[in-house]
Amino acid sequence: MFIAAARARKLILRNLEAIGYEPDEAAWRSIRMGVKRDLQAHRLRPNVPIPSRRNPVRYLKAMFRETGSIYDTLVSFLHDGTWTSSGGSFRLAEQLGFDLVHEANRRLQADGTLRYLEVGGGWAGLKSPASGSSRDIAGLAKHFERDLGQSVFLHFTNLTQWHADLPKGIFEHPYVTAAGLPVLDTQGIPPGTVGILYSQAAAYFETDVKSFLAAAAALLCPGGLLIFNLRPEYVGLVSDCAGTGGLTMRKSCDLGGMNGVVVAFEKQPSLKKGRAAVVDMTGMKSLRAKQYPAEKGRPYASNQR
Repeated sequence: MFIAAARARKLILRNLEAIGYEPDEAAWRSIRMGVKRDLQAHRLRPNVPIPSRRNPVRYLKAMFRETGSIYDTLVSFLHDGTWTSSGGSFRLAEQLGFDLVHEANRRLQADGTLRYLEVGGGWAGLKSPASGSSRDIAGLAKHFERDLGQSVFLHFTNLTQWHADLPKGIFEHPYVTAAGLPVLDTQGIPPGTVGILYSQAAAYFETDVKSFLAAAAALLCPGGLLIFNLRPEYVGLVSDCAGTGGLTMRKSCDLGGMNGVVVAFEKQPSLKKGRAAVVDMTGMKSLRAKQYPAEKGRPYASNQR
């Protein structure tokens, strides 16, 4: 794992250098932990609930069941990072009332083409067969099977590489951080071409939310949909930055716990219309202040990937 982690960090830095981006100490520490979580999650099945190590018996049983190795189980128990499983479902979007399959259909019919981008896709539902009721990028791939590579293009980023081979029209972009999305311009995603940009957890762990929002806004086409979750202490920053990128908030939801605040933005055709985003987000900020007065300025901890 140590060699793989070192290689991933090196390639992440190479991608960041390509766009002239230098992460600060806090961002680099978060990236290092993210790489570690990615590599840990490679060993687990998608969407596996891992008990807290505060309950060692349950934790050890679960990890042994997943890894099949006493050594790996004991090492994971002594490891300084929290082991997590990956999945990549549309659950957060559905909490806001968005059916991404329906959204994708509508955009394809209106524009004649669809480019979907998921930040931090992990397994993305592609390494393990999705169930019939599963809503994830694999579900999109199945739904648009005949259009993949022609009018439908599905992309997802990761901090490490998860897939050696993917079907036509589906692309993984490894070693890419949420703030480092501009590098995708050199990997087949021109600015202004993404119809739906979604992140279930990667953006949540991004410390440079301002750079992520600017990059996401640049990638979205007019009318493009952006859905992601963020830590409560970043609500004010998102409010300040959204209008600058021409983003208008459509919906928000405070799920609490490790899911934080989930928001949906729409890219406007002109920056002038982006001012509405600031008004909407300010309202949400006031709501947060009333609900969680003690959290103001306090770091928001999470062990979810």
